Amino acid sequence: MRERTGNIRLTLFWLLAAAAAGSAGPLTAAESRPQVEVKLLADRTAVKAGEKFRIGVLFKISEGSHIYWQNPGDAGLAPEIKWVLPEGFSSGPLFWPLPRRMEEPGGLFVNAYTDEVLLFSWVQPPAVLKEGSLKVAAEANWLVCRRICVQESARPEIELTIGRPADAPAGDSAVFQRYSALVPRGAGEHPDLRLESYWDGWTGDQRNVRLGIIALESADSLPEFEAQRREIQWFSYPSSSLTSENIHLDPEQSGDSRLVLHLLVRKLENNEPWPQLWGGVLTVRLVKSDQQVIDYALSFDFTDRDSVP
Repeated sequence: MRERTGNIRLTLFWLLAAAAAGSAGPLTAAESRPQVEVKLLADRTAVKAGEKFRIGVLFKISEGSHIYWQNPGDAGLAPEIKWVLPEGFSSGPLFWPLPRRMEEPGGLFVNAYTDEVLLFSWVQPPAVLKEGSLKVAAEANWLVCRRICVQESARPEIELTIGRPADAPAGDSAVFQRYSALVPRGAGEHPDLRLESYWDGWTGDQRNVRLGIIALESADSLPEFEAQRREIQWFSYPSSSLTSENIHLDPEQSGDSRLVLHLLVRKLENNEPWPQLWGGVLTVRLVKSDQQVIDYALSFDFTDRDSVP
């Protein structure tokens, strides 16, 4: 996937959206209503001083519509969420489940969510809390597209009890478990895989192009990569200064249990330094001898080759 720069991408996107709106005809009553319903969830109904819990915005997306991943791709805008927490509470980064690759009008490829998705964070309460209750809110903004694209927003709230009553239900923990399993994991969290990702030299005269190498192996006694059913996708992390080309397999270095992939990465602004950390998500499929399919979504960053142990 080729990523455009922010301004060019958004300008082209809105031009296409306007053209689509002009040719789509008047909106139906259903399309004039909000296309996404949101709800604020917590993985428990009672919180305890000093003990982390999770909150998340559940997006219920109308049929035929979609919203975007943290890197929307060739067009679109990522959802924005700002947690509104009581004094003394702090939140961690947002977790993004794996998106799907979609093609929009004009041959634009985007990373999107359809149907439903939960974007969530961990929240750290202070060490001391008074008994009672507290309110948590989220200020959420998102772009939703169907025949046309519309900016929507909401401010869902939830009230939680302070303490741990014996009969307190677990909240929406099952929803969090389901979507947590869809968040890409670091390659080191999979003992059946070995992965290296590093920069391998410069290509451009201005040192503005680098080759990223990804080497992925399955453990000796575990499933092999099956060439006939191999599926690989690359999702770059958001960047205002880098763009990447399609990911390519190196057939000479790859085998049944080893994949070597090449990714050409270009720096958009020559006067800006290369970011110290940048990477993305690689999805790959393994097939066991009994034809059981295993899908992996691996997140990682590229490093300088000299720093690879």
